[in-house]
Amino acid sequence: MARLSGIRKRLGGPVFAIADQCIYSASQLLLSFALARVLSPSDFGIASAFLAVVSFQYILHTAMVHEPLLIRRFYVSRSAAWTSWGLVALFSLAGYLCWQLIVFPGQLRWVGVALIVGYEIFWLSRSLLLTGRRYAMLCITGVLICVGYVAVLGVEKPATWAEALLLVSALQLPFLILVLLNLRNVMPALPAAKDAQGLTVKESMAYGWKASLSQFMSWIMTGGAILLLGSSADSEQGGLLKIYITFLLPMQYVLAALGYYLLPQLAARWHAEDRRSVHRLFVMFVLMGFLIAELAGVVLGLLGPHLVVLAFGENYRHMDFSPFYYAPAIFGLTMCLRTGFRAAARPGALLFCSVVGAVVFGIAMLAAKAPVSYIQTIHAMTLGFACMAALMIGWLFVFMRAPRPRPQGA
Repeated sequence: MARLSGIRKRLGGPVFAIADQCIYSASQLLLSFALARVLSPSDFGIASAFLAVVSFQYILHTAMVHEPLLIRRFYVSRSAAWTSWGLVALFSLAGYLCWQLIVFPGQLRWVGVALIVGYEIFWLSRSLLLTGRRYAMLCITGVLICVGYVAVLGVEKPATWAEALLLVSALQLPFLILVLLNLRNVMPALPAAKDAQGLTVKESMAYGWKASLSQFMSWIMTGGAILLLGSSADSEQGGLLKIYITFLLPMQYVLAALGYYLLPQLAARWHAEDRRSVHRLFVMFVLMGFLIAELAGVVLGLLGPHLVVLAFGENYRHMDFSPFYYAPAIFGLTMCLRTGFRAAARPGALLFCSVVGAVVFGIAMLAAKAPVSYIQTIHAMTLGFACMAALMIGWLFVFMRAPRPRPQGA
C-alpha cells in the first residue's frame, strides 16, 4: 500500500497538471469555435487581432508573474505582489494603446481595455492556484469557463466582434473571487522567517524583461502575425491563421504543463553534483515532446479538413492543412527547449535565439509576394522557429558540457 501511495503521489502532480492544461486548451478552442460560428469571417479576423493583443499580455504575465512564482513560490511582501501584478496590467494597456493608435486611430476601443483587465484577473487566479498546487480547482474552473464561452456566445449571438469580445471579458470577472481567496498561497507567513527568500519586484522584473522579450520574439511569429493579417484590408486571412494556431493549442498547453511541472526540479539541480541525471531527464522530455508534436501534426494533417468544418463551419472548408505534417514538430521542439534555458537561468541566451528566429521570420515575410496569405505566413513562421530551434540546441549543448561552477572559497 505504501508503494502504491508513493506511485500515486509521484504521478498525481503531472496527471493533474496535464488535465488542467487540456481543459484550458479546450476552453481556448471552444472560444475560437464559438466566435467563428457567430461572426462573419471578416469580423472573426478582427476579433482574432484583439485576442492576439491579449496573447501579448499573457507573455508579460507568464514572464513577470507565473514563472518567477513557480521558482520562488512566494513574494517577499504583499506590496511586492500587488506592484508586480499592477505593472503587468500597465504594460499590457500601454501596448494595446500603441496598437490601437496605429490601426484604429480616433475613438478608444474600450473593448480592448476590458479584455486586458478581465484576462489579467483570469490568469492571476490560475497562477495563484497553480502555486498552491490546487490542481482540482484549476480543472473545475477550466470546465466552468468552457461552458460559459459556449453558452453565453451561443445564446446571446452577438452581431459584431465588439459585442462578442465584451461578453468574453465579462466572463473573466468572477475569477476575482478566486484571486482574493488564494492570495495566501503566495504571501509569506507573518512574521516572515529571517532566512525566507521571497520574490521581490526587482527580481520579478529582472527575470521577466528578458524572458518576456524572448517570448515576444516568438509572439511576433504567431500572435503578431495574426495581428498583422487581422488588421489588414483582408482581415479574413487573420482569422484563417488564428484557426491554424488554434489547432496547435492542445499540443502547446500539454508540453507547457509538463515543462512547468519539471521546471522547479530542473532549476534546483541543473548545476548540482548529480546534474547528469537532471540533464538526462531534460533530454528525454525534449525527445518525447518532439514525438508528441509530430504525431499530433500528422493526425491534424489527415483529419484537419474534416475537423475545421465540424468546429468552425462551412466558411473555412477551403483551408490548406499540408503544413501540419511538419510545422507542429518544429514548434513543439522549441517549446520543450525553452524549459532548459529557464532551468539554466539563461534568459539572455534564450532571447538571442528568439531574436534570430524573429529576424528570419521577418525576412521571409518581406520576401513573400503581396498580398501576404496565411499559408505564406505559416511557411515563414516555420522557418523562423526552425532556425531558433537549431540555435537553442547548440546553446544547450554548451550549457550541459560546461564545467560545474566551483563553490566559493574552494
